[in-house]
Amino acid sequence: MFIKNQIKYFLLGIIVILFSSPLGYSMINMIYANKNLTGSFDILLNGFIHSFMLVGVLIFMAGLVNMFVEKNHK
Repeated sequence: MFIKNQIKYFLLGIIVILFSSPLGYSMINMIYANKNLTGSFDILLNGFIHSFMLVGVLIFMAGLVNMFVEKNHK
């Protein structure tokens, strides 16, 4: 029964990692909608993409830690 809880973490982490590029692009368009980002668009986009990837990895790692903790308690 403990597997269902980890599957949520694993799937959510993988989905966030897979959609990090579109999420980063949409966040750039929302936050900097009225700004001219001629020279810094790529740098900002890479920052947003990497931050979403980091969040996805942390969610995935939370699932792994939760799996090991519940496995040791049984």
